[in-house]
Amino acid sequence: MHFTCIVTCYNREIEIARAIQSILDQSHQDFEILLVDDCSTDNSVMIVEGFNSSKIRIIRHNVNQGQNAALNTGIDNANYDFLAFLDSDDTWEADYLREMQQAYVEHPEAAFVYCSLVNGPQWTLEGADKYPDVLNQGYLSSMISITAKKSVVKSIDGFDLRYKICQDDDFCFRLAKHHSFKVIKKQLAHVHGATNSMTRNQIEVAKGWNFLFDDYKKDILVFCGARTYARHMLNVSIQYFNCNEMVAGFKCYAKAVYFFLKPSNNLFPFTVKDFFILNKKLLSIFIRKGKRVFIKQKND
Repeated sequence: MHFTCIVTCYNREIEIARAIQSILDQSHQDFEILLVDDCSTDNSVMIVEGFNSSKIRIIRHNVNQGQNAALNTGIDNANYDFLAFLDSDDTWEADYLREMQQAYVEHPEAAFVYCSLVNGPQWTLEGADKYPDVLNQGYLSSMISITAKKSVVKSIDGFDLRYKICQDDDFCFRLAKHHSFKVIKKQLAHVHGATNSMTRNQIEVAKGWNFLFDDYKKDILVFCGARTYARHMLNVSIQYFNCNEMVAGFKCYAKAVYFFLKPSNNLFPFTVKDFFILNKKLLSIFIRKGKRVFIKQKND
C-alpha cells in the first residue's frame, strides 16, 4: 500500500526540514512526499531540495493561493491511492504510516482513518452513519492525523476554498456524511505550531468556528437539534472571550456576548430562561471578564 504524503508550505524554512525528516523516517517506506510550495519567499524549497531524495516531488505555485488551494494541488497530482496530510510545521511518529496501512488492511470498508495527537485527547469516534455524532461533537480530526482514500477525497471535491480556518473540520464533516471511518487509538502525530500559524490568531479562530457552524447550521438542527447548535455558539463565544484583551478589548467582549445570546434569537424548543440556567457558570465568567475589559478601556 502506497501513500502520497502531501506537505503544504509557505515560508517555513525554520520548520520544514523537521517535517520532511519525520516522513523519511517512517517504518512503512511505501510512499512519496509531494511538497506543494505556495509561493514561498524564503529558503523553504531549497531546504527540501537539499534532502536529495527520490521520494520527494516539489510543485510550486506562481502566486500565493492559500493552504486549501495548495492541498487541492497536492490531491490532483498525487500518484498513489491513499493520501496523508502533514503541515510543514508538524511531525509524525515513525510508525504513523505503518499503523494507517494496517488499519486499512483490517478495515477495507473504511474510507478514511485517523489517530490521536501526541499530548492530546484520546479520540474514539468511528464507524458508519456517524455524521450526527461528528456534528454533535463539532470536530473529528486534525489534518495531520488523518489519511484517506484518494477516490473518496476526489468525490467530495477536496478542500473548500471558502475556509481559511477549520478546513480540517469541514473536510471531516463532508467525509463522515457518506462514508465509514476508523480510529487508531494511539497518539501518532505532533502539533508543534509555527509562529506564523493562523491558528495562533484567536480572533481568526473564533471567526473560523463561527463560519463553520453557520455553514452547517441546517444539518446540525436536522441531525442533532437546537441545543447542539446553541452549544457550538457558546464555544464561539468562549473563543472570543479568550482573545487577547490588550489587542481586542471591548470589541471581542461585545462579540462574545453576541454569540452567547445568538441561539436564543431562534424559535427553538427551549426558553431563554432555560438557556441562562444551563449556562449560569459561563454567564458569571462573562460578567467577571467583562468588568476587566471595561476597566481597561476606562484606564486607557
